[in-house]
Amino acid sequence: MSVTEDIIAEFKDSKTLPHVALRVTQMVNDENSTMQDFEEVIQLDPLLVTRLLRLVNSPYFGIIGQVESISKAVVFVGMKSLRNLVAVEALRDIFGCGCDSPAGEFSRRQLWLHSATVAILTDMVGKRIFGDAREDLFLAGIIHDVGLIAIDQVAGDKLRQACRLYQPGRNSIVECEEEVLGTDHCRVGYQLARSWNMPSDVMKAIRFHHKSDKSIRPESITGILQLAEFIASKMGYSMLRDKVEPLPNHLVKHVKSMLDNYKIIVRDAPGEIAKAKSFYEPEG
Repeated sequence: MSVTEDIIAEFKDSKTLPHVALRVTQMVNDENSTMQDFEEVIQLDPLLVTRLLRLVNSPYFGIIGQVESISKAVVFVGMKSLRNLVAVEALRDIFGCGCDSPAGEFSRRQLWLHSATVAILTDMVGKRIFGDAREDLFLAGIIHDVGLIAIDQVAGDKLRQACRLYQPGRNSIVECEEEVLGTDHCRVGYQLARSWNMPSDVMKAIRFHHKSDKSIRPESITGILQLAEFIASKMGYSMLRDKVEPLPNHLVKHVKSMLDNYKIIVRDAPGEIAKAKSFYEPEG
């Protein structure tokens, strides 16, 4: 097996997405699934039901009145939005709250804050810049770095060695991972997402979100993810504290062409992040 396959196999033996989360994702991608099917699967996990209803009733959605059932939650926010919240809850357990870390050091807590912020920003950039309200944008944001969790679980010391080699502007994090590990978190994350039957555009975004290539259009999910990652990092929510990966040149040109719009997103982002606090704060 390849290094990527070895990491995934060992990670799956130790910890992976819960069965209910996987089933929900598969059902959302199946056009024959009904709202009743969706509700019946989620109800198999009473704790998940409680957590989902807490998120649906959070300030992020701004729903007037109390949503007290999964069926009503589907009506108010939609099946795909509820799928995203299932992913948030599953990943929160995998990432764990962890401990904070010094600048430039890897920590799961920092990665979770980064992922939650990127998810919020992909949604904002998609809607405000491109008029794209696809729920798959949020999903891509929340799950884009899941490969790092698998690598940390299986080869944490080597991952931290790669992080220490990383010097933004001189090399990329995936180059450092390739040098130390023989693979990178984009490949690992892509293969995990593929095994979980994630949407194809989301898998592509995971695979190429560190690729500097003009073929990645700003309006694609991959392009929007790269823009959101850069904004999140500039706001202090980078994957590694105080390390900001430069934006590809063609995306720099795009941002400059719509600079006023992006300034408004940066202005409004702290408020949106505050409203979404229930997504990323530890349970209890």
